[in-house]
Amino acid sequence: MTKRTIVSSIKAMFRRMWNVVSGKIITVDFLKRHFAKIALLLFVIFGYIANRFSGMLEMRRIDNLETELKNSESSFIMSSSEYFSKIREKTMHQLVDTMKLDLNTPQQPPYMLTGND
Repeated sequence: MTKRTIVSSIKAMFRRMWNVVSGKIITVDFLKRHFAKIALLLFVIFGYIANRFSGMLEMRRIDNLETELKNSESSFIMSSSEYFSKIREKTMHQLVDTMKLDLNTPQQPPYMLTGND
């Protein structure tokens, strides 16, 4: 390309941009004739944006609820295991008492024995 063709293409591009800005391409008459179509198009675009935004909000809400569900499941498993360990201990106490083995659970934790060298 020569320097003259580059300059002429740049001038043509600026002329087109000026026509758009000054209102020579999209005139008031064009807007009046196609008002219903333009309004419908804008309505569809805004509806699409709103739908996408509400979808993103719902996805965030679902993620939060899934996290809360996992936390609740963990809490349930912990409390369930604690409950069953207490039930087992109570059952063992009843079994020892019915067999009259004269065993009881220590009230203090076991001592650690260390050797003196």
